[in-house]
Amino acid sequence: MQIMCSNCGASVDSSLNFCFNCGAKMVPPSQSVNMNQAQPQPQMQAQPQMQGQPQMYGQQPMQGQPQMYSQQPVQGQPQMYGQQPMQGQPQMYGQQPMQGQPQMYGQQPMQGRPPMQGQPQMQGRPPQVPPGYNPAMGGAVPPKKKKKKTGAVIGIIFAILAVVAVLFIVIVIGVVLALVLPGKLKNPKKLFAENVVGVSRNFCEEVTDIGAKPVEEIFHVGLDDTKDSHTTTKVTTIETDAMGEDQEYEFIQTFSYDANSGDSAYTVSVNTGDYSLGTGGIYFNDDEFFYAPVDATKPMVRYELDSSSAKSLGEYEAIDRYTLMLLDMSSENEVDWDKELADFLENALADVDKKEFVKAKGDYDVFGKTKQCDTVSVSLTGEQAANFLEGMGNLLSDGMGADEEADIKDSFTDLYSKNGDVFDNLDMTVTTYSIKKKPVGVKISLTNGSDSYDIDLSSYKNGNEKQVILSIPSDDGNGIYYEDGVYSIALGFYSVKTQVEYGEKSFVINETGTISGDDFNLSGSYTLVTGNNTGGVHLAEDEITGDISQSIKGGKGQYTTTTYAEEGNVTITTEYSRESLKSDKLKAPDFLAESGIDCGTDLDMLKETLNVKLLGDKLNSGEGTSGIGSSNSLVRLYYALSLLTRD
Repeated sequence: MQIMCSNCGASVDSSLNFCFNCGAKMVPPSQSVNMNQAQPQPQMQAQPQMQGQPQMYGQQPMQGQPQMYSQQPVQGQPQMYGQQPMQGQPQMYGQQPMQGQPQMYGQQPMQGRPPMQGQPQMQGRPPQVPPGYNPAMGGAVPPKKKKKKTGAVIGIIFAILAVVAVLFIVIVIGVVLALVLPGKLKNPKKLFAENVVGVSRNFCEEVTDIGAKPVEEIFHVGLDDTKDSHTTTKVTTIETDAMGEDQEYEFIQTFSYDANSGDSAYTVSVNTGDYSLGTGGIYFNDDEFFYAPVDATKPMVRYELDSSSAKSLGEYEAIDRYTLMLLDMSSENEVDWDKELADFLENALADVDKKEFVKAKGDYDVFGKTKQCDTVSVSLTGEQAANFLEGMGNLLSDGMGADEEADIKDSFTDLYSKNGDVFDNLDMTVTTYSIKKKPVGVKISLTNGSDSYDIDLSSYKNGNEKQVILSIPSDDGNGIYYEDGVYSIALGFYSVKTQVEYGEKSFVINETGTISGDDFNLSGSYTLVTGNNTGGVHLAEDEITGDISQSIKGGKGQYTTTTYAEEGNVTITTEYSRESLKSDKLKAPDFLAESGIDCGTDLDMLKETLNVKLLGDKLNSGEGTSGIGSSNSLVRLYYALSLLTRD
């Protein structure tokens, strides 16, 4: 019996349950109603019927649009039974549609295509059930959703946080161990000694000569440097109306240094009015030294250094090199601070038990403000106190090489030897102060019978600020006070103080102004108390006052000092300029053996020729200034002026 396919209209044998032409399932007419009733279908949302359109069974009609059973129609598009429609595309029963692509029942999907549902299988093949097929649910079952690995992710996050936390704790503990515990666990006696020696070392490296600052400030004969290759020129004009007559002198100094070769030169010329006294200088070229006198009629002098000395002296600028060479020194006296520490522990603190040292907190004035510092203190009496004071004197004397006018050793010795060698009345407390493990100062509170003294030693720098103080009072006229301080009083604005006192003599400079790196602009006043005798020059008054100003920017600027005295006023003005190296300033004039003096390698002959045996003799006798070499400003000034005055 032949029946018509309700889907495509093709003739189909009634014994078959599907259409060969289109594959649609064939239902006998007598069972069609029952099948429709037996297979429940999910009901689609009812749609309003469109005007003029027939509607399929179970459909909410749309106006003017026929609709298939249980279909969700697309405008202008017929749809098959059970289909999830796509725009403009017919779809078979139970199909998971792809855009523009029909699929047969029971077919294994091709790559990129979801499987179809509800398609009959071809004869001779075992039935293939599509994955996820469930007849009880009318075909396809929604695929199982993959469980989110939330727990695993959270676990990983917590694990990372735990590791980071452990590392952080380890780092913190390490920092604490490195920064805190050494100070807490270190032998307090050794820590105390390290603080005392540390402050002494910082002070001595900052102050190589107590008298240098006044000389440099007033006469503008400060050292040059060997930071890099350069030529520095200082043109100093001296104007005075002393002795009732106006006079003017011009003093020109030129410093040159080659960082590559080590060659160095210092030249000086003097003019008075329209008359020039000439130009002279000292030159170090390779292993040779040349002296060219200001008076061109005088002979040049040549001296040959041994190569090792020439190399060692190459680290110094010309005037320092000249001074050291004449003193037969290849370098300034170097202080072995490790040995100084060992000696201080062995001698100054030999009989003091480590249990006597106490760690605590204490207030100390730093840059004009009171700061809380870490302290280590000890109380000493009798011979222990005397040993400590002697050790302090040795530290500073070794570090500075103090001259005969301000002997640091004597200043400390006077504090305990005034009653002979009897130390029964000697009692003192010594405290060291530190900020962030850097030693800042040492204070000594001392009583010797009815006399009481407070001694202070400080050396600390931070940025532009610095505090360098030595205060040793005395009843015998040998007391010393030295201060070199730069203190911030506002943003970029500073107070600068220099004060030197020894016995009846004193020199005080107070300045204010701006400082930024190597640039500064300062002005103020100074007072010089001479004690009616300064360096063998007797003055008619005990006190001299004056004004001072300094301004340097970008390596150029001016220093001005004006002195007011009964004999008349003196104004010293120096124009300062630091520039790139001018090679022609380094090379000595040609040495002519027939008209010059060749000293060869004979240093004694050189000193006699230059008439500078005085300080050399002092070196051999171990006296005063010679022990500190070129760092002494008076030695340096003497040798510089000797270039002008040698007969």
